[in-house]
Amino acid sequence: MPAKKKIQRKPVSQPADINPVAAFLRKALPQVTGWLCLLVSISFWTATYDTAQVKLTLLHCGAVILLALWTALKLAERKSPFTRENLPFLLPLFAYLGWNILSFLFLPYKMEAAEEFVRLLMYGALTLMIACEFSREDVKTVTKFILAAAGISFFYAVVQIADGFFPGLDIMPWRGFFTRRVFSTHANPNFFGAFVIFASCIAGAQYLLTRKKSLLLLLGAGLAGLVFTESKGAWLAYAAALVCFASLFTNFFVKGAAKKHLKKINIAAVCVLIVALAGAGYYASKRFQSVSFRAFTWLSTWEMVQDAPVLGTGPGSFKIIYPAYRRPQIFYIENAHNTETQHAENEYLEQWATTGTVGLAIFLWWIGFVFFCALVNLKREEDAPETPALREKKIYLLGYASAFFGLMTHAFVDISLRFASSGLFLAVFCGVILALSNERPSAAAPAEGKPAPAWLLYGARGLLAVLLLAGGGWVLCQFHEITQALQARTLGNALLLGISWAAFLFCLGATVWLYLRAALLSRQARTSLVLAVSVPFLCVFYGFFQANHYYGLGATFVARGNAEGALGYFTKAIQLNPFLAEYRQFRANTLATTLNLTQSFSPQRGDTDEPSDDYTRALRDYALVLKRAPNHSLLHQSIGQLYYAMAVRQAQSASKAATAQEYQTLSRYARENMAQAQRAFERSLKVDPVNEATYRFLTSIALMERNPDKAQAWIDAYRRGPEGVTELEFLEKNRTNPLFDGLQQQVNLLRASVGKRPS
Repeated sequence: MPAKKKIQRKPVSQPADINPVAAFLRKALPQVTGWLCLLVSISFWTATYDTAQVKLTLLHCGAVILLALWTALKLAERKSPFTRENLPFLLPLFAYLGWNILSFLFLPYKMEAAEEFVRLLMYGALTLMIACEFSREDVKTVTKFILAAAGISFFYAVVQIADGFFPGLDIMPWRGFFTRRVFSTHANPNFFGAFVIFASCIAGAQYLLTRKKSLLLLLGAGLAGLVFTESKGAWLAYAAALVCFASLFTNFFVKGAAKKHLKKINIAAVCVLIVALAGAGYYASKRFQSVSFRAFTWLSTWEMVQDAPVLGTGPGSFKIIYPAYRRPQIFYIENAHNTETQHAENEYLEQWATTGTVGLAIFLWWIGFVFFCALVNLKREEDAPETPALREKKIYLLGYASAFFGLMTHAFVDISLRFASSGLFLAVFCGVILALSNERPSAAAPAEGKPAPAWLLYGARGLLAVLLLAGGGWVLCQFHEITQALQARTLGNALLLGISWAAFLFCLGATVWLYLRAALLSRQARTSLVLAVSVPFLCVFYGFFQANHYYGLGATFVARGNAEGALGYFTKAIQLNPFLAEYRQFRANTLATTLNLTQSFSPQRGDTDEPSDDYTRALRDYALVLKRAPNHSLLHQSIGQLYYAMAVRQAQSASKAATAQEYQTLSRYARENMAQAQRAFERSLKVDPVNEATYRFLTSIALMERNPDKAQAWIDAYRRGPEGVTELEFLEKNRTNPLFDGLQQQVNLLRASVGKRPS
């Protein structure tokens, strides 16, 4: 038999990718965005002072990575991301960012507000990136990650619910932090409620697109979790999002004979809203404290608005300025004096207070424009021939527009938008809606251009590799130190430790791979240089996470009575995050406790160039805090306590003086410090007129001055209560405080002894 003739197949010619680095970066952007949404949603950490600090760190580092990759993409494509077609869609956002930048420039407390201001710029940049670059396929990718995050978060919420009935099911170390209120993988129940709202909208839209029954289970789990958050604002926002979803669906998707059911659907949506209102009202009557807290906070914020109606106080300044306006009732409600109200419990009021009337108007223009874009596009495509691609686009618009609406409704009574767990998603939703509203056909990227000289290209790649090695090694060592605080004594801690290491190594490895892959694909040195510039920023933002860990360790040592051991950790926290004055205030408070007056050089205590003592060190730290955040509720009282302790110490030393001159000198110092203490305590009452300790210190000073009338005046002022407080349940605490009964006896004894002296 003749041998079979070998068939020679001509290879099919494939169009060569003329810009491989651009193609790689275009695929990377939606993937990284999706992973960022997932990790921010499900991450929780107990080895830092703030358990949600890990979400902020992921947001900061993720935003830096995305913006670095986007910049490298635009340089590889050699074109601007802003075109004649998309600029009209971006104009409101540019106006909003521009006004915030202008307002920030006039802010006197820039250092303390810088972190929040930078985060605002990150949100805006992420919205711009998504709006300019993402296609419908990219939106599909991000949606899958959001649904995965919802699956994990809702599942754990169900575990927390079941644990309330069958204790022991939840093995994680934070179990029961909010008693039986569910918070899942978020910092508190309100934040989880916000996540349920927008994730459910996206899951509902995805069900309409795919008809997967598993999505119905996901929606049910989310609704159950929402109920057990006991978050009244989240219930109302969920109902509002559902009404929005139903309205958009019935008006833009229902056609033909199904139109007859529109009335029933609308009635059902309204019934859900009524049920949510009834439930919120019922729980508000059971826990009226949260309603009162918000009411007093809003009244105080309104006073801020009236004092700075045009420019506002500046973005990020609310936590700095607000304490000067805070109503005394807040201290009674919280039953604490060391807490800070960092936000207004109403996003629109906070926008008004911090960016002024102009800023609020631009903000409303921005969010209104985004929702309007969704409506216009749904209306435009209503009568168009429906193709699978068109239906998919409309479904995504339906889900993301409803999620956006629910998020902005919740913002009337909550602060979740100011935190990473919701703030990131607001930026993503805005970008997605604009991207779908201005969808453009994808075009091949132009060639990179003439390759860079070999020495420059390999030099830039080498620099990037060195920075990645050094930065990655430093971060790895720092994270290892943090995990030492987690001891795997329980199954929950062991699970948390294992997951944390897996997530950390994944993030670190993925970042290194992304950067090196992009650098190797590019024939231009600028790609490696852009990525290299971002590496120090990644280390800085990770340093904030490490600083929060050290701050937590310092606070733990203080709580255990080991002030000396705490000082070194507070100093490390300050070095890694110099923007937060709170770290310096805690170190100063601790120095006031140790009050070692021996001159010595101690970097652990904050010395940088010369010897000092604890009194001088504490004053130095307090002076910086006064400059950056002068309205903290306990700041002036802490300063007063330092002067008071020093005055007592000097008075005791004067009583043991060897010479008359030494006695006179020490006595003069004691009187001067006591006068400083009195001024600080009186200033403290302007910020916190409720704190009983301040009145007791002032009464004690008057007793030491042997002035019974002045001492009596301070006791009467406390018994009377702060000006403007009329609630009997608050004033009763002042009138029946047993600590002042003892002071009253001392005043009576002093008055009697003073009255017996000969005139």
